[in-house]
Amino acid sequence: MRKILVLVLIFRALTVCSQDSVGFKPHGSPVMRVFSNFVSPLDGSDKQTSFELKRAYLGYTQRLYPEWEASIVLDIGSPNDDSPYSLLKRYAYFKIASLTYTHNKLTIEAGIIPRYSMNAPEKYWARRYIEKVFLDAYRFAPTADIGVGMEYEINQKITVYTALMNGEGYDQLQHDNTYEWSVGMQFIPFSWLLLRANLDYSKKLVSETMTSLFAGLCFKGDYVAGLETNWLHNEGFISGNERYGYSVFGHKTWQKKYAVFTRYDWLESNIPKGYNYPWNLAKDGSALLFGIEYYPKPKIHLAFNYQDWFPAAKDLPNTKALFVNLEFRL
Repeated sequence: MRKILVLVLIFRALTVCSQDSVGFKPHGSPVMRVFSNFVSPLDGSDKQTSFELKRAYLGYTQRLYPEWEASIVLDIGSPNDDSPYSLLKRYAYFKIASLTYTHNKLTIEAGIIPRYSMNAPEKYWARRYIEKVFLDAYRFAPTADIGVGMEYEINQKITVYTALMNGEGYDQLQHDNTYEWSVGMQFIPFSWLLLRANLDYSKKLVSETMTSLFAGLCFKGDYVAGLETNWLHNEGFISGNERYGYSVFGHKTWQKKYAVFTRYDWLESNIPKGYNYPWNLAKDGSALLFGIEYYPKPKIHLAFNYQDWFPAAKDLPNTKALFVNLEFRL
């Protein structure tokens, strides 16, 4: 709580000081996104139908100077823990606490910042209130981390970026001598096609690397599709432990009020030397979801959808459920 208060006071002080800028009036806007849902299991388990408030983002973004912007966003939700007891808890973390400098084609940001590898998938998927993108859903990487990043637009088609991060994620800001280096490039060969490649590297006694490739298609804003593939090598700095998979999704909108969407994920781990089966078999499998979305107002989204998980292990049950998801934002 003390850390939160200190950061808020610093943020406010920066806002006040920025009013001395000649010829510029600081301005900002609040940030609010709330995710809620109703779930009805269809797999015959003892799970009950229920209403859930999954997550809320609350914060503020302030333009301090023409080239400087400060942002603070709290992520209020359950911890990254699979136990039923932990999922009932609610914690508040700093999802974003950053200072950003923009000049011409150069952008530099420092603090707790979003990871570049997830920017494009999240933009094209655009349904975080229903399900996280692949990298986040299967814990290949956190969505944000503490560090410094730089992005440079070479021309209208090519953008390059790099970042040096703590590597632990925004909810586990630990102090150690291990850092994560990220490099990537975005290429837009046509107005309807975006290609993105990203490499993350960190090392303790063993190096851990993650390679991510993404392709996004958008036709007139009504037809959108995305395909991402990811490979995590030496996960957890354990030599020989690998996970890989892909996610393909798409949606079609009409009348700016309705959309149909679908998504399929596939996740697998390797069989290390000395093993008889994949080392992460209990969490390997594939997921399917599809549904229809309704926008009664531009900042209110309602979705009716079906979600299914097919485990790779034959002795684990298939889980499926019907969901009604709601998002509202400022």
